Amino acid sequence: MHIFEGNLRQSGPQYLMNLNRSRFKEQACQTGILLSIATGFAIPVSTTLTSILSFGVLLCWVISGQYLVSFEILKKYRVSAASAVFFSFLMLGLFYTPESFSIAARNLFKYRQFILIPIYLSFFLDPKARRYGIQMFEVAMVITLIGSIYYSFWPLIGMDDPFINRSIFKNRITQNILMAFLVYLAAWKFLEKPRRRWPYAILVLVATFNIIALVPGRSGYLAMVILVCVLMCQKFGFKGLIPAAICIGGIGLLAYSQSQIFKDRINQAISEVNEYNASKIRHRGVDLRIEFYENSLYLAKSSPIFGSGIGSFNLKYQQLMQERKQISTANPHNEYIMLLVQNGGIGVCLFLGFFWICWRTTRSMTGLDQALGQAILAVYFVVCMVNSLMLDTTEGNLFGYLVGVTFAGGISCVGQNADSQLPEPSDKEIMQPIMRDAA
Repeated sequence: MHIFEGNLRQSGPQYLMNLNRSRFKEQACQTGILLSIATGFAIPVSTTLTSILSFGVLLCWVISGQYLVSFEILKKYRVSAASAVFFSFLMLGLFYTPESFSIAARNLFKYRQFILIPIYLSFFLDPKARRYGIQMFEVAMVITLIGSIYYSFWPLIGMDDPFINRSIFKNRITQNILMAFLVYLAAWKFLEKPRRRWPYAILVLVATFNIIALVPGRSGYLAMVILVCVLMCQKFGFKGLIPAAICIGGIGLLAYSQSQIFKDRINQAISEVNEYNASKIRHRGVDLRIEFYENSLYLAKSSPIFGSGIGSFNLKYQQLMQERKQISTANPHNEYIMLLVQNGGIGVCLFLGFFWICWRTTRSMTGLDQALGQAILAVYFVVCMVNSLMLDTTEGNLFGYLVGVTFAGGISCVGQNADSQLPEPSDKEIMQPIMRDAA
């Protein structure tokens, strides 16, 4: 029995079709696919459920022998190889970090999405599985949207803080980032077939209202801006930046004049930046971030090539803060700076290299796989400059999951190129197995 019971013949390349396995292993593989699809729902809803499902996916991956598929993909698909190389370099940091092994290993585990990417790639080869995986994420976010709107207008007793009662399963920053992806998916599907998919337009408006007017998460604002630009460029090329700018400017002005939450968050950010050099007291979001960046870059000077080792940031930063008498942190809120301190310039280059390889790979992809893949890369590439998204559990899991779902669609393209280079079998080679079976 072939992998996916023959589905791979239609969706996967020839080099993944030569593995035969028992019925039990095939059932384990199908279970792994179902668990992978369910993970799309769990990530926005529950960290515990996500961890359980991820462990189940890993277990099915081993039992079913799907690791052989991942190994074949690793040899021929650069996205999988780049992910494995980046994580392997992070592992090297365990050997020279000044932090204890247990703490360093926990820090390394936060980058587990780069190990899960090759696993998800092997389970999402079927286009139906990819479609269901994205739909499960959309369902979870629609439930989140409904709950967020409900608690905005009918808050729970004793929960009057708008920072609390408008975010449901995750914190306000995480929810807004995830909600921005729901807006993108709904907008993309609406623009594909506007007359048949008009309910998606309503979903876009409601989810956008939730992000801007109800949940005060500035990272979500930034993600929305990026996704609008990406979507317009995907539909109209670089000329799409003009309608994107008009759309962003119009929504921004409307939100600033009508939404007190949006206005307060924007004004706060502007005032914190203006007051950074005028005051030595830093106790709020933006000014603290700038202080974290400056101190972290100072730490990176001690080992600019290889860094000080995985998990070492907190230890190094605390030592520096004892000298400078400033607020300590375990997270600089910038993924690139975190990697620079812990893994040096090589770690940053490998991280950027992964993004570059993924972006080039999207050129050979089509449909929603290509569109969502580019959207993911654009958002994480930019927002990682103001948040350590790979260290955050939900954002990190979402990145690994969506990369696995979307870029699995590019494996068939690689397979077609590989299959086209295979020599045509001769009549003798075709007849040999037939005669052997007949005997």
